[in-house]
Amino acid sequence: MLQSIIDAHNISVQNAETLWDLTSVFYTRNLKTEMVFCLPFSQTEDGDFVDVAYTIRYPEYKPLEDEWTMRQSGVYHRFNRKTKQSLYIVFNPMPKSKLHQSLLLHLQSDDSKSSFWLHQTLFTTYVPAWRHYIASLERRFLPIANTASASYINEELRVGHGHLSTLISIQKDFLQIPTILDAAGDVLTELNTAVALDVNQETQKLKNIKRQCETYSRTATHLRQRVQMTAQLLADTLLFRDQVLANEQNGNMLQLNRSAVFLTTLTLLYLPASFLTSFFGMNFFAMNQQDDTIIGTPMIWIFVPRGILPHNGA
Repeated sequence: MLQSIIDAHNISVQNAETLWDLTSVFYTRNLKTEMVFCLPFSQTEDGDFVDVAYTIRYPEYKPLEDEWTMRQSGVYHRFNRKTKQSLYIVFNPMPKSKLHQSLLLHLQSDDSKSSFWLHQTLFTTYVPAWRHYIASLERRFLPIANTASASYINEELRVGHGHLSTLISIQKDFLQIPTILDAAGDVLTELNTAVALDVNQETQKLKNIKRQCETYSRTATHLRQRVQMTAQLLADTLLFRDQVLANEQNGNMLQLNRSAVFLTTLTLLYLPASFLTSFFGMNFFAMNQQDDTIIGTPMIWIFVPRGILPHNGA
């Protein structure tokens, strides 16, 4: 189908390659590859025709899964400066997307349209979502940050290593935002130049959108730095807490060692007396009533063989 469009509009080989490049970024990903890659803005001129192409990335909320995902859209625009006619080819990741609905509403309106109205519609549809996406990440981050800031290493911590993993995940999400928005800002800069080719200029509108991208990028950068600082604070707190627990365990072990020394000393003092008491209490000796002397009893001869014979048998 795409090749038939290329043939019908006599699109040059160079521009056709650009068009095919747009399709190359839409594929099923088993791994998170090229998650921040955006096809850069390209512009070629051939006689009365000006061809521009690019892709942008943006967050989109999925209500059923209650989560955000990164999507991308691509635009190929061929503009005839002489006739003011345009060919638009829009690539969306899914049918009936928000952009598709916005384009239909715009086409049904009676407002005058410049040749670059579609680009403005694309950015006004998706750029505001960045604010909500950044706010959702901030809502995940702030409870952990507030808890970590109010934690004391000598008390039981309400945060743990699981929260540290969450912060690393949030930091990764914040990290990609400036890269994606910078790419969108580059596209808007080039579009401002290209819009000058049209009589109905919409340069100011595109500049406003570019300022929004810059604002969201700065916000994401600031929050990423805060997440990084909080993650470091949490890591240090957990480390110091582990050291406190280790010191407490060392103190307990020292106390146990002292108790063991005391018991050993007590045993050494008690054992000889206990042995003598037990030995003389086994009727091995008796008092001779005739001459008041201590004599051995027959019981000792029962004890001696029982103590010697097992030893010899071994």
